[in-house]
Amino acid sequence: MRDAWSSHEVWVYECLHCDTTWDEEFDVRHASDGHGGEGVVYEHEGHRCMAPWCDHTCPTCGGQNVKSYAAPWRKRVSAQRAAADSGLDVVFRLRRLHAW
Repeated sequence: MRDAWSSHEVWVYECLHCDTTWDEEFDVRHASDGHGGEGVVYEHEGHRCMAPWCDHTCPTCGGQNVKSYAAPWRKRVSAQRAAADSGLDVVFRLRRLHAW
């Protein structure tokens, strides 16, 4: 007997060129082949698509240098921003770009 199940995943994307972040929701269908293997099909807005971690472009600038993160929940937590003259903005931006 083959097992099949579905899940819902949210992925967060970050453009490393313009620092735009966005999230997308995917429906994931899993099916076992009965021999220990598993097949996975991803759907976005009702259409089959590639895996969420490959082949994404930024909707703002069209850049292809995009990082993807699997988000365990959709709830967003906003942190307080430091004052612009403190220099912390530059440090955090460089860390996000892995430049420091």
